[in-house]
Amino acid sequence: MLARMGNLTLTHERIDDIPLLISLGQTLGLDKAVNTHLGTHGLQQGLTNGELVITWLAYILSEGDHRKSGVEDWAWRHRRVLEQVLGHPLRRVDFSDDRLGNLLRRFSDPEKWEALESNVWRAQTQVYALEVECVRLDSTTSYGYHEITETGVMQYGYSKDHRPDLPQLKLMAALAEPASQCLAVDLYAGQRADEGLYVPLYQRVREMLGKPGLLYVGDCKMAVLTTRAHIALAGDYYLTRLPRNLYSEEQWQVWIAQREACDNLTLFWEDGEKRGAGCEWEHTLTAEIAGQMVSWEERLQWIYSPEMAATQTQALETRLQQAETELKTLTPGPGRGKRAIREAEVLQARIAALLKRHKVEGLLQPHWERVEQRETCYVGRGRGSATRPTREIVQVHYRLTRVERQAAAITETQQNFGWQLQVTNMPAAVLLLQQATTTYQESWHLEHDFHKLKDCPIGLSPLFVWRDEQILGLTRLLLLALRLLTLIETQVARGLLADDQSLTGLYEGQPRRATQRPTAARLLKAISRAEITLTEVQSPEHCEWYLTELPSWLPQILSYLKLPLELYGKLIANSRFSF
Repeated sequence: MLARMGNLTLTHERIDDIPLLISLGQTLGLDKAVNTHLGTHGLQQGLTNGELVITWLAYILSEGDHRKSGVEDWAWRHRRVLEQVLGHPLRRVDFSDDRLGNLLRRFSDPEKWEALESNVWRAQTQVYALEVECVRLDSTTSYGYHEITETGVMQYGYSKDHRPDLPQLKLMAALAEPASQCLAVDLYAGQRADEGLYVPLYQRVREMLGKPGLLYVGDCKMAVLTTRAHIALAGDYYLTRLPRNLYSEEQWQVWIAQREACDNLTLFWEDGEKRGAGCEWEHTLTAEIAGQMVSWEERLQWIYSPEMAATQTQALETRLQQAETELKTLTPGPGRGKRAIREAEVLQARIAALLKRHKVEGLLQPHWERVEQRETCYVGRGRGSATRPTREIVQVHYRLTRVERQAAAITETQQNFGWQLQVTNMPAAVLLLQQATTTYQESWHLEHDFHKLKDCPIGLSPLFVWRDEQILGLTRLLLLALRLLTLIETQVARGLLADDQSLTGLYEGQPRRATQRPTAARLLKAISRAEITLTEVQSPEHCEWYLTELPSWLPQILSYLKLPLELYGKLIANSRFSF
């Protein structure tokens, strides 16, 4: 913003979190990694692709917008701070739509992307001393308003965002624990099934880490025998839950019988309260991988959760009530606007379909009766008489009289509530039964990253680019933004915990509210509310720069992120504010 006061010209420029975000990218060497693996065209003038990337990431996280159309104007409005942070003069065309599109095209190359991911992870571990004890694998989807093509990446498939009406893009992700940092992400067309996507990502992550003997945790789609065999063959460990459809009903009944015969359940205690129970035994598995027979020992673990049992019981009661209500309205009597059921086969088919839809087959027993209405009328037209022949018309319809609950079947069904079967090949001496259960239940960490990827400020869904190479490129760029966001969040929480301190002033309207685990989005929003402004005062004789007062907690955040404390102060040659 430009203002004139006599011979003085004042130029105001909001800088907010821009220096922090760009400096974080530079600390990780993200600009250098992009230049190394994605490269920059030899004839390209101005900023390198690495500098474009870290500036574009700052725009995305600061403005909450991943569209290309607004980057050029935003960069030009903030050109003074960008020039000082990047150390280069800025041209308006540096962030043109064409240049950003060319950058996304370079991101679409899978080999270059994998090399870049590996480089970024190494930088994170070197700068912030991140540790890896286990890796979580899972998938999510994104969507967009795209046209379907036969070979396109946007395809109709299962949507985890409840938008099956739109084309999907599938993301297969790996998360490092306890660092809670994204390791690697593979992109696939939306119609791909999850089961075949675990092994390629596992092999890539294993090569990136170079650390054998890690535990890999995934949901029931990772329980495919070939996936478990690949992990066991490589000398690593897995932890997953078995889905019901993976084995025959006879096999499940054998396992249930073994569970019921177990008389030494292990109780799970937390803070003096019983949180669950479980039992386990071992069996030997054999599978063939690339012509090689693999054999290993696996622990079968039955886990009981009282919270899950209560939830399943309530859900069953709800389904039973809904089914009973619909059954009572299934057989209306004859009348205006009503269509009675007149065939027993039709009634039985509708009852079966209704019970199946509510998943209560065998738990409700409907009773019905056959109702006949007889009417005598004269044959032919005209008035009746004593000698005129008559005929009898019989109308039949079926009516439900009552719905009876099958108490024994319901009780038998409820006996299996709260029980889940999980498997692992990690020895019991290393991973106890309760530890295995707790480790699996912490899978929400990866789901939390998926939510951050789709929510503001990153906003992966929907995607506003149309070509496949730009869809892939933009998604991978946003995955880098996710890395910066999670790094801010985890490092600040880690520092506050180590110092046993809390931050205040982050919540609108609640200046005294303290937190020890602020989200990255809330931190960036609080910096934005501070309206940190760089002011240039220019006179005919000289030019001076001034900076508004910074939030009191900002130096603490900078120290946790290993950024220089003078990051904001060095933007000006003179200022009335100092750290």
